[in-house]
Amino acid sequence: MTNQSIKNTAKLISLSAITLALTACGSSSSNNDNNELTASANLPSVIIGQVTGVTSDSITVNNHIIAAGSAEVEIEGNNATLDNIKQGMMVEVETNGARATEIDYDPVFKGPINIINDQVNIAGITLSNLNSSDFSQGQLFEISGYSHSLNSLTVTYQAPITNSQSELEVQGSITNLNQQLRTFTLGDLVINYQQADIDGTLSNGQIVEVEGFYNNEIFSATEVDAEQRLSFTDNIDTELEGVITFVNNNMSLITLNSQWQVSINDQTQFEDGTTANLVVGQVIEVDGVWQQADNKLLAQEIEFESTNINSNTTNQQFSVAGVVSYEQDIATINGIEFTFNSQTVFEDGLSVNTLDGQWVELEGTYNNEKNSVSEVELEDDTSEINLTGLVSANQNQQATLWGYISEDNSLTQYLNQTVELECQWVASNQVRACVLDD
Repeated sequence: MTNQSIKNTAKLISLSAITLALTACGSSSSNNDNNELTASANLPSVIIGQVTGVTSDSITVNNHIIAAGSAEVEIEGNNATLDNIKQGMMVEVETNGARATEIDYDPVFKGPINIINDQVNIAGITLSNLNSSDFSQGQLFEISGYSHSLNSLTVTYQAPITNSQSELEVQGSITNLNQQLRTFTLGDLVINYQQADIDGTLSNGQIVEVEGFYNNEIFSATEVDAEQRLSFTDNIDTELEGVITFVNNNMSLITLNSQWQVSINDQTQFEDGTTANLVVGQVIEVDGVWQQADNKLLAQEIEFESTNINSNTTNQQFSVAGVVSYEQDIATINGIEFTFNSQTVFEDGLSVNTLDGQWVELEGTYNNEKNSVSEVELEDDTSEINLTGLVSANQNQQATLWGYISEDNSLTQYLNQTVELECQWVASNQVRACVLDD
């Protein structure tokens, strides 16, 4: 590609058509009497997605049959040919509006397989749709696919790595960061970054991409990228297809495949659905323009596919408002920790440098391990706050939600339930009059 950072980030984003679902149903824009794809014209400048067909002179991505006989092809930054592109690979295609000019492929993972209780993962990311007939514990694999939750990925392409000295690539969320030893973990994979070039700031919860070599169960990093910002031309027209993994309260921001932020405004057009259909698990196709300053896509049109992917029940959406404390890369509300990453959107002029002590609303996704923030906004009206999450019992057997307790016991009726509530804020971590938000 024209910019190396585009290539490196494409493998992390892993945007795609959905392997089984889209093969079965197809895009409504390409349906015809014999259910075959038709050649595309007036192509977007950039198309990111899964290869569903390839010939000697064309490639099919996101239901576009794209003339590609004269396109430059790169695989992991190295010159290649169209013959090297395989079905299932996630690719980034640049076009001149009528045909492909450049095709770039980078795998999401090149790393060691780990098997725990019949579940297969790489760097703590659980792999589904994996062909289980050709792998074993510790074996090196190349994986391409799309994320649909914080810690899971659906495999669309896999291939064993036969050269144990190959440079590998993994990605995930940092835990157990030790800046003195210069180590951290991605899932159960120990990363040693003593000799690595670091791009960005490392912190627990930060999503990173790591390149390096694996030996004796230690991954020795040569590069660690914590920035992961795309360098597209501003306002370039882009098309992507994927699974919604987050929707904010006012439906102005969604996340696709746990990585790509898409903003929605009054000018966004909808096909085969409305904003009411913007739900987690829904498969959509987005046409929009890239906003370089905000590192997100402004949606001009959203087309709803007839497919809805069952969301991973270990990941839920949350919303919490309150006074945030921010110190040493850790944000807390009522003593509960929240993590930011390179995809977190800060609204209202906020940043990590201006966050401490502010009344804010945090929205994002959570599981048993972490609360990952997708959007941060200033909270102007503190008399009533929105709280979304699991109501549980604290050490004093009081019902609590994100550290709040209700002085009138209005939270008790929702104990052990995941709910969306409106509550009146009283003081500190006390609320009252909590009711379901309709």
